Amino acid sequence: MSAAETSICISVLCVYVFRGTPPPRDTDPAAYAKQASLEILPSGDTQTKPVGSSIILTCKSNVDDIKLIKDMQWLDPQNRTIESLKLAVWPLESTFSGHTKPPMYTEFHQDKSLSLFFNSLQEEQAGKYRCKANYADTIDLQKSVTIETIVAITWDNAPLNQYPILGDDFAIQCKVRARPSPSVDWLYNGELIKTNERYIIEPYALKIKNVQESDDGTYTCRASVLTTGELKERAIRVEVHVRPTVEELSSPNIIEGEDASIQCRAHGKPPPKFTWVKSLTQQNLSTAERFTVDADTGVLTIKNVNREDAGEYQCTATNAAGTANTNIKVNVIVKPKIMEFLNSTVVQDKEASLICKAFGRPPPQVTFRKHTSEKPYSKGAQLDDDRIVLTNSADDITGETVGTLTIRESLRSNDGLYECIAQNAGGEARRNGHLTVEFPPSFASMPNATVWSWEQRQVNISCIAESIPNATIRWTVHGDQKIDNDNMIKQLGNGPYSTLMIVPLDKRYYTTYKCIASNAHGTREHNIELREATKPGEILQAKMVEITATTIKFELVLPPTQPELPLRTITVQYKESSQTWMEAKNKTWSVNSMYVLEDLKPQTSYEFRFAARNVVGLGNWGGYHSQMTPVRTFPNEPKIITAGSEYDVSMYNNQYELRWTKPADNGEPIDMYQIKYCQIQRVASEWETLEETCRTEDLRSAGRVSHWVKNLYSDKFYVVELKAHNAMGFSKAGSAKFKTARGIDTTVVHHQAPLISSAAIIGIVIAVLFVIIIIIDVICCCAHKTGIIYYVCERSRRKPVDEEDAKLGSLYGWRFPLPYCDQKMANVAGVTAIQDSGSGKSTIRLVRHTAIDEKEPLKEEKKITPIIDSGLRRESSITFDGKRSVSKTGFVGKDSAV
Repeated sequence: MSAAETSICISVLCVYVFRGTPPPRDTDPAAYAKQASLEILPSGDTQTKPVGSSIILTCKSNVDDIKLIKDMQWLDPQNRTIESLKLAVWPLESTFSGHTKPPMYTEFHQDKSLSLFFNSLQEEQAGKYRCKANYADTIDLQKSVTIETIVAITWDNAPLNQYPILGDDFAIQCKVRARPSPSVDWLYNGELIKTNERYIIEPYALKIKNVQESDDGTYTCRASVLTTGELKERAIRVEVHVRPTVEELSSPNIIEGEDASIQCRAHGKPPPKFTWVKSLTQQNLSTAERFTVDADTGVLTIKNVNREDAGEYQCTATNAAGTANTNIKVNVIVKPKIMEFLNSTVVQDKEASLICKAFGRPPPQVTFRKHTSEKPYSKGAQLDDDRIVLTNSADDITGETVGTLTIRESLRSNDGLYECIAQNAGGEARRNGHLTVEFPPSFASMPNATVWSWEQRQVNISCIAESIPNATIRWTVHGDQKIDNDNMIKQLGNGPYSTLMIVPLDKRYYTTYKCIASNAHGTREHNIELREATKPGEILQAKMVEITATTIKFELVLPPTQPELPLRTITVQYKESSQTWMEAKNKTWSVNSMYVLEDLKPQTSYEFRFAARNVVGLGNWGGYHSQMTPVRTFPNEPKIITAGSEYDVSMYNNQYELRWTKPADNGEPIDMYQIKYCQIQRVASEWETLEETCRTEDLRSAGRVSHWVKNLYSDKFYVVELKAHNAMGFSKAGSAKFKTARGIDTTVVHHQAPLISSAAIIGIVIAVLFVIIIIIDVICCCAHKTGIIYYVCERSRRKPVDEEDAKLGSLYGWRFPLPYCDQKMANVAGVTAIQDSGSGKSTIRLVRHTAIDEKEPLKEEKKITPIIDSGLRRESSITFDGKRSVSKTGFVGKDSAV
């Protein structure tokens, strides 16, 4: 039998097995072979799939009885069986949907079909895959399919951000992989790039020659596959980096003992980072003590600078494009310190020198300043005084400077406190020193005043001698006569301050006294005159300048005086012509005040005389004057107080404060004022009164000197007239003009009368007393169980029987004159209650007494018969005698025999 025939026979056998009956021997096996086969879905002998895609191939059997299918499996291109999901072995790192799965596996279904799964199809998985199975144990079935892979456009080396360096040639990388092979072109700002003198298009890159900052931007790498029509673009951002450049720095000066900062400036793209090292030690200062480095700003900070910090430092700036550095020399400045500044002494008219030594780096400049002057001296001779010369001598090696202030022909004014000032770039130092200029005695501060005395009054004559060293003082009188033997003259102090205590018994002591001061540099003298003081002379003239019915104003010509004995007061004596000077009245004024007499009688003849007073006493009377006062008449014209201009200006838009001085009443008291005010307007440089706007007010309060004129119109001119009135009539009118303010202003309320009426004050007092009574009653209720409140509370709590008892107890209410008073308060009221108790009834005796003598009280005795209630009758007898109380109470029922 041939091979073909064997195969047919096997196929027929399989069909019979599938059907469950053996094949008939006479059946044609070829017929059954056509019925059994395998099918792969999706159909097609070749499947083209993209790499990375997930696919499924399903192998199904086309047979009459699928239960006879056995050993179905998939074989890979290397003819290896592909395991099912449960049996497959794969790398642990492969994952799928959160669960670990192999890249390729099989899986059976209920219909006996077998699927082949590819999680992510790879290029190496391309090839021919076969599905095979056995049917009815006799027929082998198989079906194959070829998988071809397509590689989509893949960016193998095309970074999204690329950084060329300014001035270099740079290739923008864009390596693309695909199957079939792709073609690549480039775009910049939407325009296609072509190869030219700056751009070279390479297989996997775009090369730019001599990169410039203008080459910044976004480049598009475009890949396409013509056979598949696939097209992809990749935007690559190109940022041109610039190598850092460091600015040259000048040598900074930092100050010892302070914190210092040095900044290194560099330019580059991206902004560079900074590091600092000290050139001598190559120490990275970012980690050194007292040093901090800000890598972003390039600031090197040194805390508490010391002298060893001087030297060379290196600043390095680094970015992605490169590195640059610069060296800088740092100088440490040592603050000035004054090493020596000594006091100096010189004799007047001799040359003086002040020497000040100071140290610092760099050597400081030294100058001087006198404490009485604001500005220090300048170098060389002074412009305002060429006697004073300032010089400096500096040593750069040692850092020491010697400053010298030389004063030729020194004067007393050069004596004093001086300040040495040393300055350099680090600051300044100061120290005080004193220049003493010695000189002979001087009486420059002594006034050339005369000393006065009178009536043997003790007087002190003082002498002050200024000198260095201090002077000694002695006194002489009447030429060179010593004063040691005079008991009326006593010297206190021998210098530089000395006083003579003199009691001038007679004219001999009123003379010139000489103060003689001496020291090592000379002797000086000073004369002081003691003179006898007298009372002022007579008033030379008294002239009347203004008169009313009740007042007179005088103008006086005063007597001449010494400046040391000024007039203190002026006194006037005045009387009616019919009176004697013993009956005269006096009035005293201060000098140069208003000499005005008031409260005179109208139509009365008066005589006046005047005297001046100084420290000695009241002078003789003089300046005699007689005058008849006018008859009673209407008051003088009131003087309205204004700002002094043509018109006054009110602060408010609807009111004006009118103020005036009280005029003389001319014998009759002023009882009222009358105010008239009208609007006015200027017409041809003249004021015209608007009569229809005039208003009049009467002020009954005579003592007032101001009034608020209200209900005015804003921004208007007014004229106001003021008259004073007494029993004789109205005075002449004082007038003034004023103008109200513009706009709206807050109305100010001015009270013309007391804020609270008398009735209101009385009501407030009564209310306060009522509150005080309530407080006392509450205290008595709480502390002593007495008072109105306690009585009301007890009454509300009592039973009817208690209320009856209360009625009986009311008989004793007279003992307490106030509801909140106890026995003590009864004593204060002057009544003492004493109760004598006996059998059957009680007797109350009232003893009235005074606080003057409580030992002998006035005795009164009252006998009280209590009220008899419906059930019981209670009789009480209380006797008071000021010492004891005896109370007897008897209770008698209606039918009781008691």
